[in-house]
Amino acid sequence: MDWIDEYPHNSFDLQCLLNSFPGDLEFKQIFSDIDDQMEQNAKSIEHCIKEIQSEVHKHCPDVQLQTTTDCFEWLTNYNYNTSKSPSFPHGDLMRFLKTLQDLLKNEQNQEEMILDLLWDLSCQSSVSFPSTLSGTSFHSLSRNSLHSVEDHSLVEVKSIWNDIRLHLRHFLVSRLESHNEINNSQQKIALKNQCIQQLLFLYPESEVITKYQNIQNKLLAKFLQSCFPSYSRDSNLDIIAHGYQNTMVTLYSMIKEDFNTVCEILTPSSTMKFIKETYLDTITEEMANFLENFCELQFKENAVRVVKTSKSSSKHRGAVHALG
Repeated sequence: MDWIDEYPHNSFDLQCLLNSFPGDLEFKQIFSDIDDQMEQNAKSIEHCIKEIQSEVHKHCPDVQLQTTTDCFEWLTNYNYNTSKSPSFPHGDLMRFLKTLQDLLKNEQNQEEMILDLLWDLSCQSSVSFPSTLSGTSFHSLSRNSLHSVEDHSLVEVKSIWNDIRLHLRHFLVSRLESHNEINNSQQKIALKNQCIQQLLFLYPESEVITKYQNIQNKLLAKFLQSCFPSYSRDSNLDIIAHGYQNTMVTLYSMIKEDFNTVCEILTPSSTMKFIKETYLDTITEEMANFLENFCELQFKENAVRVVKTSKSSSKHRGAVHALG
């Protein structure tokens, strides 16, 4: 009782908490509802399996799916088989690649058409294109088409495909570098998204992100240099600081655009890493260089001022002695 008297409010709160728990009847109702829901789910699954059996029997009369296990095994094998790329004769593969190569070399403005063609083949016809040529990780246009091809033929395919994607890479990088000429922010983001997705179709993600990061670093450095020329003796620190403040809106827009671009490609942690390395680190380095130059020049000016003051004092003392 003494303990209850000492903590009356705590005891009251505890009692209210205990009273709020469901009773036996309520618990029974909760478990009963769960059982009903599980039973409904089981019936729904059973109905779906029967529909699958019916559809499979309708389209594939030779396939007999007697049990649930048979259905799942058949679906697994079906998905695996349909995910395989179609096989192409090696001669057709070479002619296709050489045609693309000739178009890019001899005809102008064919890059968009070829990129669309490759994309359609990949999405609609399940044709797999390589994004890397390193070592044995290179795959042909079809995953199965080159297994029986001699090594020299494989090397030739690699060489032609590498030439094609290098040409397309130059085209896409050039578009990315010129995106700053677009004034509309949404159009910029759409263009960058398209170019990056097409580059990811040709190259591994790490290479694409590194290249794009280099492009943005150069753009940011050029922007900062245009806004803040080298600090000189005539520069006013307050004016320069005000200039930095005025550029924050532009920098914010650049960061926001890139965030909206890369967040659809990278994980949240990788997106933040990209923003930090591309923008925050560059801006911090630029500010550090400016302050270092400013302080160095101020120290020199102060030293010159001290020397002049010292010389002036010496002359003044010499004149006083001469008069005396």
